[in-house]
Amino acid sequence: MDTPVLLLLIWLFGASACLLLYLGSKLTFLLDDWEFLLYRRGFSADAVLDPHGEHIVALPVLIYKALLATVGMGSALPYRVVSTALFLLSAALLFVYLRRRVGDWPALAATAVVLFLGAAWEDLLWSFQMTYFGSVAAGLGALLALEREDRRGEAVACALLVASVLFSSLGLSFAIGAAVHVLLLGERRRRLYVFLVPLAVYALWWLGWGHTAESSLSITNVAKTPLFVLDSVAAALASLFGLATPGVATGAGGLGWGRSLAVAAILLGLWRAYRLERIDSRLWVVLAVAGSFWILAGFNQIPGRDPISSRYQYVGVAFVLMVGAELQRGVRLDWRTSRGTLAVVAIIAAASIGSNVYYLSQAFSNGYHPISRLEKASLGALEIARDTVEPGFLLSEDVAGTGYVHVDAGSYLSARDEFGSPAYDPAELAEATSSARFTADKVLFGALRIGLAPLPPGAVPALPRRRVAGDPPRASVQPGTCLRVSSDGAVTPLLTLPRTGAVIEAGGTPVKKVKLLRFASGPFPIELAEPIAPRQAKELAIPPDRSRRPWRLQLETAAEATVCGNGPA
Repeated sequence: MDTPVLLLLIWLFGASACLLLYLGSKLTFLLDDWEFLLYRRGFSADAVLDPHGEHIVALPVLIYKALLATVGMGSALPYRVVSTALFLLSAALLFVYLRRRVGDWPALAATAVVLFLGAAWEDLLWSFQMTYFGSVAAGLGALLALEREDRRGEAVACALLVASVLFSSLGLSFAIGAAVHVLLLGERRRRLYVFLVPLAVYALWWLGWGHTAESSLSITNVAKTPLFVLDSVAAALASLFGLATPGVATGAGGLGWGRSLAVAAILLGLWRAYRLERIDSRLWVVLAVAGSFWILAGFNQIPGRDPISSRYQYVGVAFVLMVGAELQRGVRLDWRTSRGTLAVVAIIAAASIGSNVYYLSQAFSNGYHPISRLEKASLGALEIARDTVEPGFLLSEDVAGTGYVHVDAGSYLSARDEFGSPAYDPAELAEATSSARFTADKVLFGALRIGLAPLPPGAVPALPRRRVAGDPPRASVQPGTCLRVSSDGAVTPLLTLPRTGAVIEAGGTPVKKVKLLRFASGPFPIELAEPIAPRQAKELAIPPDRSRRPWRLQLETAAEATVCGNGPA
C-alpha cells in the first residue's frame, strides 16, 4: 500500500471515530437498546436467543450483558464505543475488499465516504446497530478468508459466517454468498460445510425460537419486492453521492436523483459486463449477498422499513461499492498515470462527504439529541417519583413525548438500582431544556397519580384567608393557611404549593381549569379541565417524592378563588 494512502486512511478512520464518539457522548439509550438492558435479564437460553423482530441477536445480547456487568448503564458511551469499533472494523474490511479489486486510491475514496455516511445516521449514532455492523464485518471477513482458497481460510470463513448470523439475520445473506462462492469455484464436497454450518445454526435457532418472530411476509410484499430492490439501489446511490437530504422522517431523501443514478448504473453495469471477456465468479457472489438481503427486506417491508430508511443506507452503499468493484476488477488507477481521473474521484468523494456530514449533523441536532434529552428527563422523573409510581407505569409516547423510550417503571428502577442511572438528577433536570422539563412534569404528574378529588360541602378548612391581588412573583401557599386570589378576568396569579398539595375552592364563578407546572417554565404541561363549580371545593393531593422543588399552580377563572395548603401550619 502506498504510504500516502495509508496515512490518509489512518487519519480518516481517526476523524470518523472522534466525530461519532463525540456525538455519541451526548446521547443516551434509544428504542431497542431498552429491550436488551431491561427485558433480557439473566443468562437463560430464552434471554439470549429470543428473536428481536425477525432477527437472531445472540451476540449483541451477550455484548450488552458483558457491558452491563462491567460498566453498567450510567452512560451509553461504552456501548457506542463497541458499536463504533465494529463499524470501523467493517469499513476497514470493506477497504481491503475494494483495494484487492480496484487499487489503493479508488478504495480509499469509497471508504472515506462510508466513514462519514450521514445518510446512515441511524446506524452511526445508535449503538443497537452493532447488530448490522457485526454481521457485515464478520461477513466481509468470511468472503476475504474464502479468497485464500485453502483449508485454513475455509475454517475461518465458516466461523465468521456463524458469527455473522448470530449478530443478525443479515448474516444469512453472507452465508448465501458463501454458498455461491463454494458452488462456483470447485472442490464442492470438501467445502460445503463452510455455508452449511452457519445455515444449520440459523435453522436450529429458527426451530427453537425464531419461528415465534414477527413476520410481515405477504403476497402483497412479495409482489412489491422488485420495486423495493430497485429503490434500495437508488437510495444507496443517492446516499453514496451525497444526494440524500435530511428532513424526510428517518429516511434518506433524494430518491428521485437516486432512481436516475440507478438506471444509469444498471445500464453501465450491463455494458461493462458485455465488454468483459469473462465475468469473474465473484461478481455472482456479491450479487447473491446484496440481492438476497434486499429481497428478504422487501418480503418484510413495513412503514419504517422502506428502501429510504436510514438504517439500510450503510449496508446498501457497501453492497453497491462491492458490485462496482467486481465490475471494475483489474482496472487500476495509479496516481502517476491517472491523476486527472483520480482528481475527479477525489472531488466527488469530498463533495459527498461534505453533504453527508451535514446530513449527520442535522439528524443529530433534530433527532437523537433532543430525543435523548427527553428520555433523560423522563427517566429522571421516574426516579423522583419512585416511592409512589406503580411498577406498570409506562413511559409511552403520549406521556414521555417520544416513542424512543417506552419502558415500564418497575423494570427500569430495578435495572437502575443494579446498573446505575442514565437519567438526569434533579439538579440537572432543573437546568435542562424547556422541552425536557416540560416532559418531566408530565411524567411526574402521571407517575404520582395527581388529580382532583371532590370534597363534600363544609369540608373546606375554616382557616384565615389572606387576599392576594395582582401577580406577585413569589406568592406561596403554606400548609395550614389559605390565600384568596383574584383573577385578571381570565387566570389567577401563579402560586407555589406546599409539597402535600392544596384544597381549591371556587368563588362566585367556576374554576374552569387547574394548571400545574414544576420544573417547566411554561407553557403548562398539566391542564386539568375538571371544572370546580361556584362555592364548591376539590382537593389536589400530591404524594411525596424525592425532590424538594415545589409545584406551582394557576387557576383559570373569571373571578376569585381560594387555595388552602394541606397539612398543619
